[in-house]
Amino acid sequence: MIKGKGKARKILANNIVYYRLEKGWSQEDFADALGTTPTYVSNLENAKRNTRIDYIDLIADTLGVAVNKLFDETTKVTNHRIPRR
Repeated sequence: MIKGKGKARKILANNIVYYRLEKGWSQEDFADALGTTPTYVSNLENAKRNTRIDYIDLIADTLGVAVNKLFDETTKVTNHRIPRR
């Protein structure tokens, strides 16, 4: 269970990683699909960045999940790595 300040952001970050890995994408692959940079994706996945609700919608569409799935509390992902292409 995720606790503390920024809980929603941490849950979102964890779920972005989870669904990205489920698709077999590196951060670079995901960044390309979103039309952004790997640095931006890294900041999202490490809960270092806030993002707009419209962008969360784009993230969900890109990952092929419903927006609410990005806010379901799940087991913490510990391995974020997929080798770059």
